[in-house]
Amino acid sequence: MTELALDSASNLNYSMSLADDSYDWYKKHSIRARRAYKISETALLVVSASIPTSAVFVSQDVRVPAVLGAVVVILSGLRSVFHWQDNYLRFSAAREAVEAERRLYHTGAAPYDDPATIDQVLAEAVSRIEQGEMRGWVKVAAARSKP
Repeated sequence: MTELALDSASNLNYSMSLADDSYDWYKKHSIRARRAYKISETALLVVSASIPTSAVFVSQDVRVPAVLGAVVVILSGLRSVFHWQDNYLRFSAAREAVEAERRLYHTGAAPYDDPATIDQVLAEAVSRIEQGEMRGWVKVAAARSKP
């Protein structure tokens, strides 16, 4: 193989590996964030609904509804600390954007129709998607930290 062919093969392996790794990361973390979001929201609903019920069934003991109320406060706080819903939505969007680039790459559609730049374009596209997702996270974090 010539040096140019080796460089091209190396770029192919790197750029597609970059896209595959990015896709896999976003897929794994979007599933994890979605699961955490659904579990926390379900727990919050169940515990919230159990407060008045516990007050009826254990009317002599105010500790049970008080503890359940504390659990609601903790779950609500965890929701705002970990941003599970925001993460799920952002990670899913980034995953799908990377997947769209991989499809274009594999089919040779524009902007992946020039063999001389195909791998560079893919690496740039994946980096742009990752940077955009990071900017989205920074905006969410900054908005939440303002008083």
